[in-house]
Amino acid sequence: MSAEDAEIYLSLMLLGECGEMQAWGQREWLVRTKLGPPPLRSDLIPRARLLDALREALCSHRLTLLSAPAGYGKTTLLSALAHTTSQPPLCWLSLDEGDNDPILFLSYIFAALQAINPACGETAYAVLRESAFPLPPLKRILGLWINEIVEAIPHTFGLLLDDLHLITEPQVYALLDYLLEHMPPQMHLAIATRYDPPLSLARLRAQGELAEFRVADLRFTLEETTSFLNDKLRLGLSREDLSSLQSRAEGWAAGLRLLANSLERLPTPAEQSEFIARFAHTDRYVFDFLAQEVLDRQDEEVRTFLLETSILSELTAPLCDAVTGRRDARSILDELDHRNLFVVALDEARTVFRYHAIFAEFLRQRLRQEMPRRVAELHRRAAQALMDSSPHRAISHYLAAEMWEEAAELIEQVGPGCIAQGLWNTLEDWICALPPEIRMSHPRLLYLQGVCVWQRGNPYAAQPLLEQALRGFEDAGDEAGRGETLVNLAICALLQADWERVQTLSSQALACPLSPQSRVQVLMTRAAQAILQENWPQAEADFNEAFSLVEESGDPELQSVFALHCSPVFALLPRGPERIGQVCAQVATLLGDTPSLSRVIVEGTLVFLHLWRGKLDEGIELGERALRFSQRLGGTPYLDVDVAATLAVAYTLRGDDAAADRCFEILFAQAEQLGLDGAFMAGYLYLLGRTRWLQGHLEEAREVYARMLSLRRPDELPLAPLLREMMRGLLEMAAGRYAVAEEIFRRAVAMEQHVRTAALFGSARLLLAYLLLKRNRLREALAQFEPLLAACAREGIPGPILKEGALAIPLLRLAVAHGVYAALASRILSILGVEERREGIPVPGTGEALTPRELEVLRLLAAGASNRAIAERLFISQNTVKTHVARILRKLDASSRTEAVARARELGIL
Repeated sequence: MSAEDAEIYLSLMLLGECGEMQAWGQREWLVRTKLGPPPLRSDLIPRARLLDALREALCSHRLTLLSAPAGYGKTTLLSALAHTTSQPPLCWLSLDEGDNDPILFLSYIFAALQAINPACGETAYAVLRESAFPLPPLKRILGLWINEIVEAIPHTFGLLLDDLHLITEPQVYALLDYLLEHMPPQMHLAIATRYDPPLSLARLRAQGELAEFRVADLRFTLEETTSFLNDKLRLGLSREDLSSLQSRAEGWAAGLRLLANSLERLPTPAEQSEFIARFAHTDRYVFDFLAQEVLDRQDEEVRTFLLETSILSELTAPLCDAVTGRRDARSILDELDHRNLFVVALDEARTVFRYHAIFAEFLRQRLRQEMPRRVAELHRRAAQALMDSSPHRAISHYLAAEMWEEAAELIEQVGPGCIAQGLWNTLEDWICALPPEIRMSHPRLLYLQGVCVWQRGNPYAAQPLLEQALRGFEDAGDEAGRGETLVNLAICALLQADWERVQTLSSQALACPLSPQSRVQVLMTRAAQAILQENWPQAEADFNEAFSLVEESGDPELQSVFALHCSPVFALLPRGPERIGQVCAQVATLLGDTPSLSRVIVEGTLVFLHLWRGKLDEGIELGERALRFSQRLGGTPYLDVDVAATLAVAYTLRGDDAAADRCFEILFAQAEQLGLDGAFMAGYLYLLGRTRWLQGHLEEAREVYARMLSLRRPDELPLAPLLREMMRGLLEMAAGRYAVAEEIFRRAVAMEQHVRTAALFGSARLLLAYLLLKRNRLREALAQFEPLLAACAREGIPGPILKEGALAIPLLRLAVAHGVYAALASRILSILGVEERREGIPVPGTGEALTPRELEVLRLLAAGASNRAIAERLFISQNTVKTHVARILRKLDASSRTEAVARARELGIL
């Protein structure tokens, strides 16, 4: 048994292993102040010229780039654009260092666009928030979001991203490049950054899709400087002083702001001129000179407040009081806001602020120089104040304070929530920021890191981390932690086809105090392992215990865990279809109408159950819906192969060969993408080969068999050689070598006793019965067929026989004629739509009628069957077929088979 076969099995059984269903609509952890532009100040300098140019550029280019060093007014300009532009509508996102997590970044841009249309992005967001493995590539989810934009926002709009320079993660820039390449024409992007981002700017520039605003465009003109200092602030500076300031500051907005702060505090024109002269002749960096001047002119209390609160990314009165130990932060913040001392309001009520980035950097540098021993204490106070309201920010402060134990404990507390939200990168970054000795002394951290790696679809890299965590939990006597770790290690072992280890780890885990969710997970994991080893008593016991836990609890979360672990193979267990169907239906109701990966997983299982229960129409409808959503994601391979295989069988039963072929194309395209070549691939090939055999396309059937042979390997599951024998027997039967075919089928029946999973694809016993009936050995045929009928009757499901389609029809008629499970046989015939009719079908306008047998022949003609194929299927001679065809042509007034089929469709007979 290969690891690949195990992985395919696991993917089909345990797609929900990595996470539990979440309330995807809950986004409290998104900072809402990041999703709106800062309010405009009353002393804002009108820059109509620049705003008009920016507005025109935004509407006529795919990307508008504002790239300049700190302090050139990029944020102010973008904010002014957002506040003064009603058409096109604009949405906003302020970025920070935390948005380097690709999942968090996408979450924010999805949320930003909902300011324009709240419904846009709901599907993409739901998929993004799910932690079911494997999560589709993020570009696919971004593509899903782009498709939603096309449908939900048909008019022109813009997305404004501020402070992109804080993003350093290459994957985020790859996502932005993908967005720029595939953005719908109505969407326009504007970016403010301190330096050019690693995007495909040259390509956009060459295509005329890039508008650029740089230092030369953003610096204040002499007229704007004069308007700001003399008209807005009424400083009354002379033309000479204004020219001197303009020359020295070079139109730098931040410098002019600082100049204004210093000049406003000088009472006389002479003092102002003296300051300007000193400024004009200093060799120091403009900002350092001015910022130091501003800082030194503050009274000691305000100066200390500025330095101590510079460690905060957001300023609120309670938080500033907690950090500084004061009680007057509200009044100081109001004063800073009133004086425009480089604080930016983040809400309309002006209760939340931040320092301008360049001023915050200056203040933090001065803090480290003047109060180096105070820094850690300030971070400690900030962390403690943020523990309840914003634990994510508290962790950053603990790390900055090098308070490793406190940081580790808080990471352990918030870690499960981060995993549930998909913030794996963020959580791993925190853990890796801790010293190695701290990580090693906290097994919970190693466990969380291992789960992060597992969630990203790499259980092999997760295993050593989980093993280290296990040793730590054992040393600490932590049985609960030990149990959770064993659950995850059991899954890793299953993926590696290490059966002994799966059994050992699962049993050890079940002896620990597990949460109900983990207990269901490990029971289903062990059941999967038992199925892979054809240990059906063990599989049945574990499956039933898991179901009992779910049923007794009535907990929707537990139902979700169970449903996401189910797959068609569990339907082979006694009462499996009933129990899986019950829970999956409950979970599908809980999920509602919003498409999601969880829903596709659950519906994929329900598609198979509908077929198994004989509900072909419901199965086809549900399967097509699941495939449509999957294709919107660019395809979810492990899910698509399962659903497409079921649909191909269902369409074949309906006689819709074109639809069946379409589903086979999807199936094998996704199988190729996955690189499947194990036992399940043999199963899918068998379904295709049997379909081609039934259609009379024997050369294609032989090609499929040759492909099955090419996949042989020493470590394959016993399912693969069994299916090859069954396909070989069909080809021998088609060649008229009945004795050889019978020998093959009898050997396959013996093999089948030990390979119950074969029932997902076909029945060797039914093939043998079909051959015996074909050779007029009716009693033997019925003896072989009766056990299949008995099993279906016992479980109340027609699927195992129904899926065989035309192969089963003569056997079902035989059963009806002999009163062997006649009711079930009649029901299956009815589902197949080929039950015997007592009266013929009238041919309108002719006075003629097609007999039931002629109608059967006509249907086979419509499917493209040859005379030989029709004879094989209906157990009649080729001469009899020719007679039926001649009568059909006469009754339909047709001169050829093609014309007869067309005429029958025109008359509504077909």
